[in-house]
Amino acid sequence: MEPSTKLLSVIIPVRNWDIGLLLDALLTEISSSALEEHLEIIIADDCSQEYYRRINRLHTGQADCISYYERKHCRGRAAIRNDLLSRAIGSYILFLDADVLPDNSDFLETYFACIRQEEPVVCGGISYRRRILMERKYDFYLYKGKRTEWLSAKKRQLAAWRYFFSSNVLIKRSILAQISFDERFSGYGYEDIEWGIRLDKAFGIHQIDNTCSHLGLIEKQKAFSRMRSSIDNFMLLQTIHPEVFHQTGIAGTIKFLHGFPSVLLRAMDVICCCGFHVSPLHWVSLFLFQLDKAVLFARAAGEKRKGT
Repeated sequence: MEPSTKLLSVIIPVRNWDIGLLLDALLTEISSSALEEHLEIIIADDCSQEYYRRINRLHTGQADCISYYERKHCRGRAAIRNDLLSRAIGSYILFLDADVLPDNSDFLETYFACIRQEEPVVCGGISYRRRILMERKYDFYLYKGKRTEWLSAKKRQLAAWRYFFSSNVLIKRSILAQISFDERFSGYGYEDIEWGIRLDKAFGIHQIDNTCSHLGLIEKQKAFSRMRSSIDNFMLLQTIHPEVFHQTGIAGTIKFLHGFPSVLLRAMDVICCCGFHVSPLHWVSLFLFQLDKAVLFARAAGEKRKGT
């Protein structure tokens, strides 16, 4: 492949997910719109179980425009995207997560229109329009996603960095040579928000309605565990960008809890945990989810102050 012939590189990290639906959607549009000579698709497996590797080897062998490789050691969300980027040759990079599915049949064409207009950073947005995991245990995550992520481009544009989803974003290649993912963000959470802050400051983010449905719903308890494991990254975000941290959704609650004694914060954490797990009402669970995030942050910040 000659670099000069590729306008777009679609890069997709995958871990323990069947990428067949996404590839079928992309390849259908590529075929119908004769886009294959203009793009490449690069997929990196980040230490999936062998079951998923076998499936995805078959999926990724169905078109010449697809490249697929497997990592021997888990890199994490930020590092694997930087690794994918190092292999891409397109003038523009489209970052997609493996567990998304384009909502529109002209998904790629919409981004090619942005490329022709030489837009630097374009975020298409996330929806929950399509669903493949139908069990009730996923209902809370769906409820949460619809209220915190599935927003119109007009609403997202009001705080473009806050709704910057690396699961569906187009960026000019030359920009990525200057601003890449910060690999200090290990584990889960906030590496895309931090990246979006820097991109928005330097180039601006254009939010558009070119959504992908997030198919990878998770159980209520797992969502709660992920939130709790993300606190260190959330604190790192505050350390790096204190000037915009106050604009995050729970910054006001954290400020209110600042100075609460540790014993009280521990008690609040226990109450939030118990209430979250037993509540049958999604709106109550979401309130306790967000409150506990603020409690955990305030508690960790207080312990950090004592340590210094």
